[in-house]
Amino acid sequence: MTRPTLRASWASRTIAIFALALYGLAVALVAFWPSPVDQGARPLINRGLALLHRRGVPESFDYNALEFMANIAFFVPMGLIVVLLVGGRRWWLGGLVGMSGSVAVELGQHFFLPSRFATVDDVIANTAGAVVGSIVGVIALWMRRSSRVARRRARLQRRRSRDQVATGEGSVEAAGTLSDSRS
Repeated sequence: MTRPTLRASWASRTIAIFALALYGLAVALVAFWPSPVDQGARPLINRGLALLHRRGVPESFDYNALEFMANIAFFVPMGLIVVLLVGGRRWWLGGLVGMSGSVAVELGQHFFLPSRFATVDDVIANTAGAVVGSIVGVIALWMRRSSRVARRRARLQRRRSRDQVATGEGSVEAAGTLSDSRS
């Protein structure tokens, strides 16, 4: 008996390659922009945080916490794309690629962009996001596989029913079911 696999289809790999190109461009623009990308939006972000605090969000949820969560969210697509490219059995590559990409970005910022700050927290958040994306990718592949298996089972059941009717095997069962339902 063969083990079920969570392989990515040709179509999902093609889409993932296109998505990887677009996503890579977005990461490069955000990561290597000469100044922090949120620099002009800081007053708006602070007003939004103040509004959240007035609505009951704890004061501990500050700019640093928001930035950490944004870094997680920013790297979720990386893990998802990697799983769509390599399949679910190698899901861990999403986290590894995310961590490697994050370290490369942070080193690039440290050495080439004096106005940017390289931090270990960013690497941790980015890696966590890539792992979350990998898990989402595995779930998506599993759901696709499960629905494909269910469709295959339904087709097989319909075929068996047609074969039974064609050979007359199903007529006895059908008659028994009919008489049982009338009682």
